[in-house]
Amino acid sequence: MPDHTLPEDYFDRLYAARDDPWDYETSTYEAAKYAATLAALPRARYASALEIGCSIGVLTERLAARCDRLLALDGAEQALEQARARCRPLGHVRFEQGTVPASFPDGPFDLILLSEVGYYLPPADLARLRDLIARHLEPGGHLVLVHWLAPVPGCALTGDEVHAAFLADPRFGLRTASREEAYRLDVLERTA
Repeated sequence: MPDHTLPEDYFDRLYAARDDPWDYETSTYEAAKYAATLAALPRARYASALEIGCSIGVLTERLAARCDRLLALDGAEQALEQARARCRPLGHVRFEQGTVPASFPDGPFDLILLSEVGYYLPPADLARLRDLIARHLEPGGHLVLVHWLAPVPGCALTGDEVHAAFLADPRFGLRTASREEAYRLDVLERTA
């Protein structure tokens, strides 16, 4: 398995070419996936949530309704500008620029969302991220993993491999699992 990293400016170039490179605002696939993600959350409300890879904030805006505090993280400043504008009326939502695992924010969190991000990391970085999530997610807190199933060009891992890495860790127990035609959604619970 290759252990490579995408160019540092990969996402900056994508957002420079198109404001919404994955059509988050208009895609029926994305809208259905966001609805499934929110429906899979085991609790009606979370005290402190972290969204890793928030992009332009379409899911962030929807997730905010279920959180007392939400920290949204992304590496691309151009994406964050759009996310901040979209969520400006939501005073309980904060945004930070950074990439995981290097810029993992302090917790604790009772919800962490890792959606369409894990396969962009080389295996060693995914292992570091898994350890950081385990340290910052409260016991009984939820980790939501959502990833595309087809291989992603330039990525070392598939969505299934990302999920398998977390499921193999005894610090996480599987709550629910869903496999659609194009993506997989697993909700894990941090064990005591």
